Amino acid sequence: MRKISVFLIIIAGFLSCAAISVSADQGVEFSLSLERPEITEYKTQDPIKLIFKLKNSGNDPVYVNKRFLLGPEESPVSEREVYLSVISPSGQKLPYKFPYKSGLPKSDYFVLLKSGDEAAADYPRAINGTFEFNEPGEYRITAVYENAYGAEIGLTEVFKERLTSNTLMIKVVK
Repeated sequence: MRKISVFLIIIAGFLSCAAISVSADQGVEFSLSLERPEITEYKTQDPIKLIFKLKNSGNDPVYVNKRFLLGPEESPVSEREVYLSVISPSGQKLPYKFPYKSGLPKSDYFVLLKSGDEAAADYPRAINGTFEFNEPGEYRITAVYENAYGAEIGLTEVFKERLTSNTLMIKVVK
């Protein structure tokens, strides 16, 4: 009996390692871009709008959540799918203002990405009300994607790893 228990523990450990390596090899990429990439200089009152995008660069299809609910880094993963790190010209990390709770994502937000497919947010996110861009100079903006949902609508194979985007540089002038 003891030999069977040890064998099952070894098999369970092997399967969990295999699951980790399979999910880590899914090849999903998260990117961040400006709605108007030709504009990188903003006045303090100009809207700064971001586009979030997931791309399947792997070989196997994968379900992703393209709601991209923006929230503070400090909030639980169940209350946000994306958080931003915004670094001011003086090197300070800007605080997220006005967090709010949202309900569960609709099933429409979950899409199956085949190899090479992309899923973008339904609309660009204006971040001026979320962060204060009062200091003139260059800001660095990086996004982190982390989905906690899928099982609620019967999807067990949804991408749930943490992904960090590229970093955008913008300049704010008075």
